[in-house]
Amino acid sequence: MALIAKFQRKYRKAITGTTVFVYNVSGSEKELADFEAAEGDNYRLDDKTGKPIWFTTRFIDDNISLVITENNKVVADDSELSKMASLVSQFGPEVAKLVLMQKQMKSASAE
Repeated sequence: MALIAKFQRKYRKAITGTTVFVYNVSGSEKELADFEAAEGDNYRLDDKTGKPIWFTTRFIDDNISLVITENNKVVADDSELSKMASLVSQFGPEVAKLVLMQKQMKSASAE
């Protein structure tokens, strides 16, 4: 299993106006313990669900995997988006769109 974060809500910081996205986090007991240790003073539980929550100013998707880096920081696994951004910069958005469509067709036929 991996740390999974599910989008719950967003809010704006009063002073800066920065949008913050809030995710509920789930995983195995060990993964959640590692998450708590990595978050340190930033570790919070959702008042309603009792689940750990993760905050970010970068929206990636409604459901994302989280990674704890070698520096003990919690980040979203944005590997797929980074691959797509690379394709767009190399070949343009039309080629990237074709690659994405081809991947979706392969995925659908495998099911």
